[in-house]
Amino acid sequence: MLPNGIRVVTEYMPHVRSVTMGVWVWSGTRFEPAEKPGIAHFLEHAVFKGTEKRSAYQIAQSIESLGGYLNAFTGRELNCYFARVMDSHLPVAVDVIGDLLQSSKFDPHEIEKEKMVVIEEIHGLEDNPEDLVSELYAKLIWQPHPLSRPILGNAPSVSSFTRNHLVAYLEDRYRNDLIYVIAAGSVDHKALVDLVRDQYDFPADGPDGDADVRLDAKRLDKRVLSKDIAQVHLCLGGVALPYGHPSKYALFLLNAVLGGGMTSRLFQKIREEAGLAYSIYSDLDFYMDTGQICISAGVDPKDAQRTIDLIRRECRMLCEQPVPEEELRDTRSQLTGSLYLSLEESGSVMNRLARAEIYDNTHASVDETVRKLEEVTTADITELAETIFTPENTYLAAVGPVSEDDIAL
Repeated sequence: MLPNGIRVVTEYMPHVRSVTMGVWVWSGTRFEPAEKPGIAHFLEHAVFKGTEKRSAYQIAQSIESLGGYLNAFTGRELNCYFARVMDSHLPVAVDVIGDLLQSSKFDPHEIEKEKMVVIEEIHGLEDNPEDLVSELYAKLIWQPHPLSRPILGNAPSVSSFTRNHLVAYLEDRYRNDLIYVIAAGSVDHKALVDLVRDQYDFPADGPDGDADVRLDAKRLDKRVLSKDIAQVHLCLGGVALPYGHPSKYALFLLNAVLGGGMTSRLFQKIREEAGLAYSIYSDLDFYMDTGQICISAGVDPKDAQRTIDLIRRECRMLCEQPVPEEELRDTRSQLTGSLYLSLEESGSVMNRLARAEIYDNTHASVDETVRKLEEVTTADITELAETIFTPENTYLAAVGPVSEDDIAL
């Protein structure tokens, strides 16, 4: 940690010449003012529109002219600004991202143009049923907590943003104690620390973040958005575990068994045997104090209820019957192989480093993660399934040519 509170974490990767560096900020959807949904994401866009010393074109040109890549993303808890460059160009990446976050002009004319861009992004999401059902599902399971808000916000909110709103949010969330600089690849730790120390300094510590998730036991368990499209897109699942939970490794294996690939139970039962869906999978999201598991599928409207019933049956089977040792062994091998293959790409390593440091305040190696996976037993998976797949923790979101009365949990 630097004297001003910014944390710098690196992992050296031999035999590569690239570096992926990300500046991560506790600044996602859950921290937005209630009256300004989408401002974390809009700010991510706005900083690229020009700084005191670079135009929007010069920002892009400064990295792309070196053969590098510059981008950013917004999640429900984090913003990340990242670049992938040759190792000799890391000082340029540090300078450009620092310039974005510390010297953006937020020109009112550029802000007005970017509002139109983001509103079109919102319209694009509304036209994409897979993305739309995911947002509907998040709203369903997290309501009324801020995690339920759409990451992009909504058109009226985006239209209302001003330069003063952006500056105020930047000053509130982009603080030294909330910022992590993470890099992986051909990187010298001391050299990066020196660069960050010389160039990065944000406001000092401020107020704490929002309160832990407290969910209303009387929440709805189903939401259906009728839309005239060919398929019904489904998200079914429930609240799961926070990132730092000790049962996280059992959850990784449970998720892989259930819907983690072509050999998973859902893929085999619903696609291969029943022929109901082209795409069927389960996925996990982890946050500071909670998490979710979501099973996603797109099916013919006439097959929606049958698909839901089959998904729920597979979830119940994980509660009622221990995963056979051979299946657990193969699934563990699948995850282990994926983890080690991810070590070959600096972006994947940077993301893993960042989440371990931000959520767990640790620098766990892949070998340590594999050891934790090896410790998981079939009984651990059954016990976790019994906790997660309960009737009161089962939620369903659907988008397509159906009504609330057409499908049931």
